[in-house]
Amino acid sequence: MADIEVPVFIVGSSLVGLSTAMLLGHHGVRSLAVEYHRGTAIHPRAAQTSQRTMEICRQVGLEQIVRKKSEEQFVQDGGVLAVETLVGGPIAHYIADLNEGVRDVSPTVRVFLSQDALEPQLRKRAEELGAELRFATEMVSFEQDAQGVNAVIRERDSGKTQTVRAQYMVAADCAHSRVRQRLGIRMLGHGTFSKSITIYFRA
Repeated sequence: MADIEVPVFIVGSSLVGLSTAMLLGHHGVRSLAVEYHRGTAIHPRAAQTSQRTMEICRQVGLEQIVRKKSEEQFVQDGGVLAVETLVGGPIAHYIADLNEGVRDVSPTVRVFLSQDALEPQLRKRAEELGAELRFATEMVSFEQDAQGVNAVIRERDSGKTQTVRAQYMVAADCAHSRVRQRLGIRMLGHGTFSKSITIYFRA
């Protein structure tokens, strides 16, 4: 007998894992998600939130919270531009107005919200909807059979291990997914597009 039995076991609790747990909970499906890191994101990253994502937030009761958090960080309908110095004018506009030309195609809008501000909102809503989230916990092995998956998880601090039995397992453990590698699922696409650095400072 497994220590934990759950319909869906999610490996990884960043944007994808948290969203999966939240949406499963919204549809009444219990899930357990484990995350190697000790908490949600600590770096901004991935700031643009599409209209489709906002529609999903609207569906689960998060739209107004996300919009409020966005207003705390960014000018609404802002853009993306390039400058040579902080006091110089723009040398290129990549996005002049985030919602230009798309405002009328959805009941909501695109916003900017950094990942470290969005993930805690997803986490809170997922837990409200019944998901169990365990941070500082890693999946160390798994075996699939005709009826589901058996997995072993380990708490990083105590070293305690438990077995999990689930009907389905979701691999949400980042681009370098150990689950994907173990299953022989190769990465498709162009790979790395660029190497970027985000710097926050007060002046």
